[in-house]
Amino acid sequence: MRSAQRPLGLILALIALALHLATSWRYGYFRDELYFIACAHHLAWGYVDQPPLVAVAAYLSAPFGFALPALRLLPAVGAAATVWLACRIARELGGGVSAELLSGLTVMLLPAYLLLGNTLTTTSLEPLSWTLVIYLTMRIIRTGEMRLWPAAGAAVAFGLYGKYSMALLVAALLIGLLLTRQRRVLFTWWLPLSVALTLALVLPNLLWQLRHDWPMLTVLHGDVLNRHAFNNGLELEYKGLLRNAAAFAVLQTVFTHPVFTAVWVSGLCATLFGRSLARYRAVAVAWLVLFALAVALEAKGYYVIGIYAALLAMGAVAIERAWRARPLLLRAAPVAAALVALPALPLSLPVLPVDTLIAYSAALHLTGTGGTPPRLIQPLFAEEFGWDELARHVAQVYDALPPEVRARTALFADTYGDAGALAFYGPKYGLPPVISGQNNYWLWGTRGYDGESVIAVGAMQTDILKASFREVRLIATYGNPYKWVVEGPAPIYLCSHPRAPLSALWPRFKWYGA
Repeated sequence: MRSAQRPLGLILALIALALHLATSWRYGYFRDELYFIACAHHLAWGYVDQPPLVAVAAYLSAPFGFALPALRLLPAVGAAATVWLACRIARELGGGVSAELLSGLTVMLLPAYLLLGNTLTTTSLEPLSWTLVIYLTMRIIRTGEMRLWPAAGAAVAFGLYGKYSMALLVAALLIGLLLTRQRRVLFTWWLPLSVALTLALVLPNLLWQLRHDWPMLTVLHGDVLNRHAFNNGLELEYKGLLRNAAAFAVLQTVFTHPVFTAVWVSGLCATLFGRSLARYRAVAVAWLVLFALAVALEAKGYYVIGIYAALLAMGAVAIERAWRARPLLLRAAPVAAALVALPALPLSLPVLPVDTLIAYSAALHLTGTGGTPPRLIQPLFAEEFGWDELARHVAQVYDALPPEVRARTALFADTYGDAGALAFYGPKYGLPPVISGQNNYWLWGTRGYDGESVIAVGAMQTDILKASFREVRLIATYGNPYKWVVEGPAPIYLCSHPRAPLSALWPRFKWYGA
């Protein structure tokens, strides 16, 4: 049944939207969000480490003072739209109410999608853009409406403006189509028109990257070289192809929930080996290609997360057809899916106060074992605390300087997260504009500081500081217990007597990476 009158997908989408809007304010700004706010003050067609969509999303929240609910509105809408699209895919495949309900609930409650819909990141809109491209591809396969190719091209451009990993999906889908009988949909003049449209839409961003010597490639390379474990010993990515491939495979289950994995694997297998979904085999092949590409590129585990909404919808349809003779079991499946997701919900969505979350994690034996104190172990949540306090501590160091020194003191942070925090919270404490050597902050330059006096925050570039200044004194340290899993106390240095003007030293501080 493909009736346009069934409102179930819209209802589930609205529930997803309400869920995110009700919780988006609970903790604080994520590290990257503070950086995106800084980028919103420097709108451009591109940035060193990302396309411009996240900066535009942050800019749209400026009239509301960058308040968290406004900043995260677009990710919340994206999460809701992804739920709706998953239901549309289930109907596109001929699924009934049970399939639509199962696909909508699993996509809504998928751990990775809960996190992404509640935080503004470059990946936040990836599930939406990937699912939209796959949905349009499926429509083209089923209906033969080649005029949908330009719409798919526009969706690809939208995805590329959010994150460049959309290129992986495009490559995987093209290979999937070429390797299956559905290759016929590629032989139409609408496809080159679609490609031309995509290129025209993304050309401004490509030109920006070209003019700046493709810095995104340097960022990706640096990311592979500088991976490390969290302070609790958990390591999500590794240096080395084989170890990272094993971690990547395991994380597909972690990010999509072990029980929900059974749903999307069912869809994958039914499409690869069954008959009823055979016409969409290109999508299943695309997952295999994506997995291979991600392993070869030593990608992080979440780099292919956008494909799972479509696979869950395919799995829901496959399960509905397999269990058609067991109506009670079929009706119970969506309820069971929702119930099994509830225990993990606080780890993906800020439904609990942070101290209650720590206690809950301890009750699950995820922290506080072996005589160690219970701590906040969700890395993304940990990155949402302590930023205002950091600015306040730096302000205490700044205010303690003699007035004549304070007037010419620069404020330097070695990471874009600390820099974004000091830029956002610093003005209310009277701090001067901040500079940094990481990513786009390096392009924004020294802001006219001469370097005679510099307050430097962070330990990542201590060796460069000591090589650039004759005097580097540790003045204070700052740490927040909620941030323990991601970082220890941050040193705050006072640097003076530069070996050259700061403008001449600035190339030393260039750091393109995550």
